[in-house]
Amino acid sequence: YFDDTVQQCKDVGATLVICQWGFDDEANHLLMHRNLPAVRWVGGVELELIAIATGGRTVSRFQELTAEKLGKAGIVREKAFGTTKDRMLYIEHCVNSRVVTIFIHGGNKMIIEETKRSIHDALCVARNLIRNNSIVYGGGSAGIACSIAVEAAADKYPGVEQYAIRAFGDALESIPMALA
Repeated sequence: YFDDTVQQCKDVGATLVICQWGFDDEANHLLMHRNLPAVRWVGGVELELIAIATGGRTVSRFQELTAEKLGKAGIVREKAFGTTKDRMLYIEHCVNSRVVTIFIHGGNKMIIEETKRSIHDALCVARNLIRNNSIVYGGGSAGIACSIAVEAAADKYPGVEQYAIRAFGDALESIPMALA
């Protein structure tokens, strides 16, 4: 049975098999023997993301596998990280490259959580810029820009009026200075 199943995978053009559940040891041995690499125990959410990224479709049984349901990717490699022998599967040059994973690695959970929040904020900014590309700059930049314009305009006025205009320009800088 396993021999026919492995041959069917090869016949439709598969070069890698990814499974949500584990393979039987005999099936795993046959896959290796037939030069058909296999990845087992991939989470359901991750499996769906892989299917979206590669343009493939998940199938419940080997009998449902056809060439049209196969995904396409350039490079698939496994990389170890950390000291706990954790491993991650990298699937690169996918057909649908809109699906990405951001790998966060840190010294402790607090750093990791803060990094996750920062990345979330940055992604929300990027999303909002795509939805509406008008920006109101923050951090006191509007106050500084107005102050520079007022200072430049002050040179046009002679006498005491110039000092009053410059004082107004200095007042405009108070909020950005407080923010700094």
